[in-house]
Amino acid sequence: MARTGPPAYAWDWFARQRLLWRECRTRLARDEEPAAARYHAVEARADVLALLRRDYPTDPAVHRVVDEVVAEVAFLSRTHARWRDLGVRNAPRGMRWWWTAVTGEELDAARRPPPPAAAAQLSLDDLAGTDPQRAMDEVHEGYGG
Repeated sequence: MARTGPPAYAWDWFARQRLLWRECRTRLARDEEPAAARYHAVEARADVLALLRRDYPTDPAVHRVVDEVVAEVAFLSRTHARWRDLGVRNAPRGMRWWWTAVTGEELDAARRPPPPAAAAQLSLDDLAGTDPQRAMDEVHEGYGG
């Protein structure tokens, strides 16, 4: 995760959260780290996100600030709880990714419906017991003529 950074869907969710990326930019611009000058010079969402996406995997200060801001702003500093205790229903997968990145809690994979039970194969032998006259009556009364 730290080596490659968040996937695109996590960054997409992050980009839609104006409070997150603005707070990250503000903290990084005030910081004493070398990245402060770069973040102080940008204000547009596209520019800030481009820097964050580039620096997150390689700059420990940026990584730390982004994780802190996500924990404080998106999760209201409630990262000591478990995901199910937050009461967030139908959360976007980008938000779920950040939760895992910040807390280390592995969330269950998306619940898939169980595969259907193997249906019995219909064969001509199953139709052998059908009364042909009754079947034809049903056809004529319903659709045929």
